[in-house]
Amino acid sequence: MNFLGLLFLLVAHYLSGRGLLRLFRMQLPPLHAFCLSMAAGVPLLSFVPCILQLLSFSITLMSVSIGIGVFTGILCIPLLIGFKRPQFKKITLPFLYELPFVAVMFLLMAVSVWRCFYYPPIARDMLTGPELLAEFTVREGTMINSVFSVDLSTTNNYFKSPYITSLQIIYKLLVCPFGQLWLSVLFLSFTMWLYSLVRSFIHPVIAGLLMLFFIALPDPYAYSYIILYDYSNMVFFCLGFYFLYRWYQEDSRLGNFFFSVFLFGIATYIRTETLILVTMIAPLVLFLFWRKHMAAKKMALYTVIFLLGTAAFYFVCIDVFVRNFVPIPLDIKSQINPNLANVSVFFTRLRDIFTVLIFSEHGIKEYGYFIFLFFGILLTDIIVVRRFNTMAAIALYGIVVVFIGLSFIGYLLPLADLINTTKRGLFKALPLMLLYMANSGILLRLSDKVRMWETPNPSR
Repeated sequence: MNFLGLLFLLVAHYLSGRGLLRLFRMQLPPLHAFCLSMAAGVPLLSFVPCILQLLSFSITLMSVSIGIGVFTGILCIPLLIGFKRPQFKKITLPFLYELPFVAVMFLLMAVSVWRCFYYPPIARDMLTGPELLAEFTVREGTMINSVFSVDLSTTNNYFKSPYITSLQIIYKLLVCPFGQLWLSVLFLSFTMWLYSLVRSFIHPVIAGLLMLFFIALPDPYAYSYIILYDYSNMVFFCLGFYFLYRWYQEDSRLGNFFFSVFLFGIATYIRTETLILVTMIAPLVLFLFWRKHMAAKKMALYTVIFLLGTAAFYFVCIDVFVRNFVPIPLDIKSQINPNLANVSVFFTRLRDIFTVLIFSEHGIKEYGYFIFLFFGILLTDIIVVRRFNTMAAIALYGIVVVFIGLSFIGYLLPLADLINTTKRGLFKALPLMLLYMANSGILLRLSDKVRMWETPNPSR
């Protein structure tokens, strides 16, 4: 493995992501800023091979390295404008009773990183799509390569977003033949950010228990080292909801709102059908505007920005990258359900999500008991507490959007089957369930009681 190449990419991820945060004028705690810079830097660098291909440059180690350097340098411009010497704050160490949770999470993260490094890509969709395209791009120096001389009519995986293809190209050239380690960068960054965020909402012991339930989810954990689109899509979909909440509740500057639009756009760039779910989020956006007593013209303008900003990423993915890099006609109409009048398909898919994917032996193998825990806490809140704070309400809205949206996608696109597409699509609801539980009325009451027992004057 080329450790120098890996170090170069880690620095590029951080600087490009940090520049993006500065561009949106984000003011975040140091750990959150670091984690989000690393996470945002992953999809940002994925644009580099695509840009090189559009500009007709040969894709080689030298051209990709220079492209990443130039791209990162451009994104660093906001950091250089009004540069101030950074002030390093004292690091807050975990409490002693958090260490067992941290140790187990660290062990699971280490296993994930090792498997990501040691094993080659094995997912069927990758071997007939992005991984295949990336491997031949590295060999031939172009994304339009001899792969397309083979009959690919039995698969449509080469029509998917260039997100994974580009990252595999970068990591194969600069790090190791299997690529993949970009997924570990995203996984580690998102996990650390999520734990820190949950811990800020609720007592660290409860936060640790909830995070262990989350990180040990069988199927999502497996996709922290098996490259597919769904884990990355889950990360940026969750981040989009959090910054929408942050704009509404904590920091009303529009930078948070626009950053949320960008994050939903990245989620759409990764999986284009996410655009359907984002459209369903628009009523929530309008409601939050209304609660902020925003003028009607501004409400209309920012809602249009929310929708068009996300749709722009869909356009770039499908109408720029896929149409230019795949020398085979893309007929989207042929993938749409020809019998849209039969709406029973929608209700059947919605029913199957609960009966086949969740409340079943198969569901336990895929998601463990995490979703059962969520529904138990939600039911308790409805019966006992009967009210929800803002983060809990927004998370619930997002969960409903995922269930309804996936059912609609299954109705609209017959290729979106239950056992594969819908099953992995449910990943998007899981971190939102975690954020809901971290803001659950009954768990917050328990958290307060633990803090009162812990110290008469709790400071944290």
